[in-house]
Amino acid sequence: MVRYLALLMLFIICTGHFANGQNMTFVKKLRRELPNAKEPQAFLILNDLAWEYRVAYPDSGIYYGQSALVLGQKLKREDLARSMNMIGLCYYHKGDNLVAYEYFSQALKTAEANNDQLNFGHANNNLGRLFMEQGVRQKAHTYLSNAMNTFKSINDSSGLAYSLQGLGGYYKSTNELALSEKNYLEAYAIRLALGNTREIAVAQTQLGKLYMVQRNPQLAMKYFLKGDSTANVIGDRIVLSECKVNLAQSLIANGDLSKAETIAFDAVHHVEQSKNMRILPEAYLTMGQIYHRRGDLEKAKHYFTQTIDVSRARRDLNTRLEAYFFLWQADRLKQQQENAFKNYSAYMTLKDSIRTLEAAQREAQLQFHLEIERKEAENEILKVQEQRKSAVIFILVLIVLSAAVILFLLIRTKKRILRVNHLLEDRNGVIKKMNHALEERNNTLEDHMTALVQFSKSRSISIGNLSRAARDIVSITAKQLKTSQVSIWIYHEENMSIQTIACYNREKDQFLDPAILFFDDAPAYFDAVKKQHTIVADDARNNPITKEFTEHYFIPNNIYSLMDVTFFLDGKLKGLLCCEHQHEIRVWTAEDRLFCRSVADIITLSFRTAQRLEYEMHIKEQNRQIASMNEDLEERVQQRTQELEAQNKKLAEYAFINSHLLRAPLSRILGLINVIDQEHNPKETELIGLLRRSGNELDEIIKKITETLNEGEYLSVEELRRAAASAIDPKTTG
Repeated sequence: MVRYLALLMLFIICTGHFANGQNMTFVKKLRRELPNAKEPQAFLILNDLAWEYRVAYPDSGIYYGQSALVLGQKLKREDLARSMNMIGLCYYHKGDNLVAYEYFSQALKTAEANNDQLNFGHANNNLGRLFMEQGVRQKAHTYLSNAMNTFKSINDSSGLAYSLQGLGGYYKSTNELALSEKNYLEAYAIRLALGNTREIAVAQTQLGKLYMVQRNPQLAMKYFLKGDSTANVIGDRIVLSECKVNLAQSLIANGDLSKAETIAFDAVHHVEQSKNMRILPEAYLTMGQIYHRRGDLEKAKHYFTQTIDVSRARRDLNTRLEAYFFLWQADRLKQQQENAFKNYSAYMTLKDSIRTLEAAQREAQLQFHLEIERKEAENEILKVQEQRKSAVIFILVLIVLSAAVILFLLIRTKKRILRVNHLLEDRNGVIKKMNHALEERNNTLEDHMTALVQFSKSRSISIGNLSRAARDIVSITAKQLKTSQVSIWIYHEENMSIQTIACYNREKDQFLDPAILFFDDAPAYFDAVKKQHTIVADDARNNPITKEFTEHYFIPNNIYSLMDVTFFLDGKLKGLLCCEHQHEIRVWTAEDRLFCRSVADIITLSFRTAQRLEYEMHIKEQNRQIASMNEDLEERVQQRTQELEAQNKKLAEYAFINSHLLRAPLSRILGLINVIDQEHNPKETELIGLLRRSGNELDEIIKKITETLNEGEYLSVEELRRAAASAIDPKTTG
């Protein structure tokens, strides 16, 4: 016994550092008590440790459970079914369902033989959960109902809560959400009454998830908050992390991104601290979704990339699929076309892989069903053999009956195996067809991507040669889609019409003349063009949107199918890309639509490039005109300067003449008038007065002209008149 406990202590020391995420207080207490516990108590502690380790570290749980089973067999205990249930649960969480089934079945038989109703109920509950996960719903419901009835009969509240939770999960899987809610709430009420904090937190989390499925975010948030609070009390990082991740997702659904970010960040911290790789991808994905909604695409891409790395290590395809989807959306918003195509390809490839894996899982479930039926048949045989041993008197009769039963079972089993083999062959054929279809889709996508890369290398698109670019686009698109005719139409709102700028017919291998269509020709079609980005008409002649073209266009040109994709420039409808198929109806695939949408984006890019080059040429022409005007202006300024200098020179000469040559004789005349005036001749006095007034008037005008020329001011005729009036009558004012 001492050596046994020593080996057990060595295992505890080795696994102690990896127990983060469990109820550490209880686990540490159990590990402290185990070395000094007596054998009956050690049996109970080992079972409790197996229970605590079952989810996060199932291998450790298996070790503890098997140790408990060995010790229980040694002690000849009647509750050995408990250890068998624990080992089965560990294998169940590890993913080994067949081994789990064997242990649960063994626990069921042992408990029934020993009249151990408690573990009989738990074995039924565990088998019900196992069959529910494998899709065997009828057996799942039977076992879960048996478990509930058993726990009710012995009045075991804890076991009853487990069976109610199992039934809640069953009804949730069958989409009977009202019954699921009823069972979960009953289980939660029992958990509250029992006061088991960890199980209360689990029940609250289950209710929150159920209300998320019911699209009731308020109730979901309520129970996630309760679960978060409860898990904080016991320090259970696994339950706490799961609650926080679910709570953050609920807040995202309510649009409260700020709180969602805080709680999701806390969840990531707890998950990273507990090294719980099961929840870590979902926590990173939640953080990425928050930043994606906020528009912080760099941070969002960082967390989506981390999600992909962790989920790849865990082989979590669904979480990785969501991460690739959001990465694709983020790259589209950032207009990083190359990354967008890469992530979209990864998303589509992974999506197809998941479909293949789901088919494989269905096949595995079918194999599980067959294996269970085989084991049940073997159990039946064993029961018959045991009955034969106990009935010695009727041994001959029992041998015959047993042989008949065995033969019947073998024949039935063989028939079932043959039937299942035929079913598997049929399903393998379907899977091969699906793989072939997926391969063709992948090849189509690769061809489309090659064509899009060819567009990106086109010189006519890059240099803004719109007419040449349009011809290249329609010809390459027609050849890539293997369709009859592709054209680009320009939308003219002012003329209420659309007109082609390029139209290529693949069968004739030639470009057709421009065409024009008016809105009045097909009002329903043009109304749809304004509202829909893509118009897909496999049967164009009978499609309510496109049938207006049947008589005057489709029938004369032998057109059966049509797909139109609009493109925009500066937020306004600029035109559409039209793909037409002749001779027969064509079903346009999702790949065709995606390719045409990408081509429409390239057309917009071509228009944008041509617009930019036109702007550049316009700016260059304006600069040239401004330069020319500047040159002319300099010449005019120089010429005007020369004219002004010549005029100033003439004015200076005139000022000299005015002040010296003209005024000197006037001064002498005025002097003579003064001399004559002294002789006092009455008749001459009047004449002299008139002569003096005229002389003074002329003198003032000459002074005014001289002052103006000397000061460089402007002199008007009105000012000259006022100067003359002032000379005649000094009292006159301007």
